[in-house]
Amino acid sequence: MRLVLVRSIVAALAAILIPLPAGAQEAPPQTGFEQSNGASFTTHEQELAFLAEVDAASERVTMSVIGTTAEGRPLHLVQIGSPSPHGLEAALTEPTALFVCSQHGNEPAGREACLKAIRDLAFTTDPTLLQLLSEQTFLFVPAANPDGRARNSRGNSRGTDINRDHVGLETEEGRSIAGVIRDWQPDFVMDLHEYGPSQPVVYDDDILYLWPRNLNVDRGIHDLGVSFALDHLKPCVEGAGYTADEYGLQAVGDVDVAQTAGDEDEGIMRNAMGLRHAVGILVETAVSMSTNPQQLPNEIGSTAATNRRRVASHRTVIDCTLQFLTDRGEEVRAASAFSALAKTAEGAGLNAPIYLAGADNDPPADDDILYPPPCRYELAAGDAAAVADVLNLHGIRSTTTDDGEMIVPAGQRSEPMIALLLDARGRRSIAAGTVVDGLPLSPACSPPADPDPSPSPSPTSTAIVIGAVALTTVARLRRRSD
Repeated sequence: MRLVLVRSIVAALAAILIPLPAGAQEAPPQTGFEQSNGASFTTHEQELAFLAEVDAASERVTMSVIGTTAEGRPLHLVQIGSPSPHGLEAALTEPTALFVCSQHGNEPAGREACLKAIRDLAFTTDPTLLQLLSEQTFLFVPAANPDGRARNSRGNSRGTDINRDHVGLETEEGRSIAGVIRDWQPDFVMDLHEYGPSQPVVYDDDILYLWPRNLNVDRGIHDLGVSFALDHLKPCVEGAGYTADEYGLQAVGDVDVAQTAGDEDEGIMRNAMGLRHAVGILVETAVSMSTNPQQLPNEIGSTAATNRRRVASHRTVIDCTLQFLTDRGEEVRAASAFSALAKTAEGAGLNAPIYLAGADNDPPADDDILYPPPCRYELAAGDAAAVADVLNLHGIRSTTTDDGEMIVPAGQRSEPMIALLLDARGRRSIAAGTVVDGLPLSPACSPPADPDPSPSPSPTSTAIVIGAVALTTVARLRRRSD
């Protein structure tokens, strides 16, 4: 019964997203992919024309350039709100979601789904969606790797994997996205990818998902990501006729065979977003012809049909995400805000360990646990300039002494990133070749109390989650009274 209900909801959303506003005379613009009925993906030139047309035709959309690739292609940020985009100041006070589309250039379905979603939200007449757009901010980076898309490559024009660059920020694309995270502080970030070829039986679902696994992510953010994936997204997309499972997990039926991907690497977007206080979610859809009996007959002998399913499955994921944020957007916002408070308190109090490795399914080795954690990092004057720009893009606060030495205190909202960036033992430390001293104790730091280096919720984090639940209850009661 539950799956039937979910299927009905998703079908209803799909039916009402595209209708034109009253008085409109022309049909909304179509992507190049839609014009070819899935025979070819939207070109860069078609994308630019499509976005410009949507931007010009809808007051709900504002588009800006947030960066330029090495080959000169623009990176766009699209804001959507009703009756018009709410702007940066408002976004910091309301639930804000960011969709990052096709970081890997040879995985175009997410980009196509995002372009369609932008258009659909720009022209929808559905009262539920209009209410959602009036209360929350939605951001899209519709093509996160246009150079890679132009050459159908995983990496950008230099061959760099953008989805491993959310710590060191060596790429133009990674830096542009980091600036959006710093300025807009989204509470929910979805990263859309594709995987394949599928492995029949053990790894062949239409849709795969994963949450932030890095142990430095606040437990409230982590648990909300798990809840989104398992309690909402999986049944929602299954209700729409797709199969779904955990990314990187090979399984036969209910028997887990091996975990082959999906670790704690802080350079990966879902983990980096969790470290920056957003519910970071990875979604991957299958590029291979579907093994799902509901999908397979349409795809036999038709590449275009397979392409349409690849895009449609991503589009369904976006619809299911909109449903989740309609119901729990205030809870997501509260968890994000309290994550920042909790990590600031942990950094100032030195009462929580830093994990250089280990995941929620992989306990860390003793050598990978920093406890007591450094209360601050100090960089020599000659080395500070080498890291200053990256720290700024991460929103990390620092001070400079009269001698030009940079001091980075742990007690700030960016605490989860600081040690991973500056400690020489970190896998993606940006401090290679510089002199960085991590100081566990100094005149400015207090000794830690009651050491407990196990990866479990700290008292501060637990209190934060309780507070988030309380705020969510109030928000839901307020919605019912409106």
